[in-house]
Amino acid sequence: TVNKKAKTAIADGLTAIVCVGETLGERESGSTFTVIETQVKGSLAGINAETLARVIIAYEPVWAIWTGKTANDGQAQEVHAFLRRLITDLYSQPVADAVRILYGGSVKPDNIKGLMSQPDIDGALVGGASLKADSFAAIVKFGS
Repeated sequence: TVNKKAKTAIADGLTAIVCVGETLGERESGSTFTVIETQVKGSLAGINAETLARVIIAYEPVWAIWTGKTANDGQAQEVHAFLRRLITDLYSQPVADAVRILYGGSVKPDNIKGLMSQPDIDGALVGGASLKADSFAAIVKFGS
């Protein structure tokens, strides 16, 4: 379903944001990378390197969405680095270097600095914090 939606968005001239992430049970069982790899391969099936330039990948751990929990900086970086290596394997190093990989999972003013200091995190996909002007402004000001 995600693959069809991504291809449709791209065909209609949009940039697709493909979100991947594991549940708390999957994280605790040690299957994070297997789950992420399956999601990425399924989501990007049939999308070539040129078209991948119109795709943003977002790591959104399901266990962090609307829970107030967030992956710590190291956990987030570990998954982002895995995503970058996976894109390298599927496409090439230049493609992996160019693809934008965002973190989205309870991004807040108090964790944005640490997350954005990680080498493989290219930005944030802000959810609930964007609904509160002061919170969103603090996140945006971090990047200014």
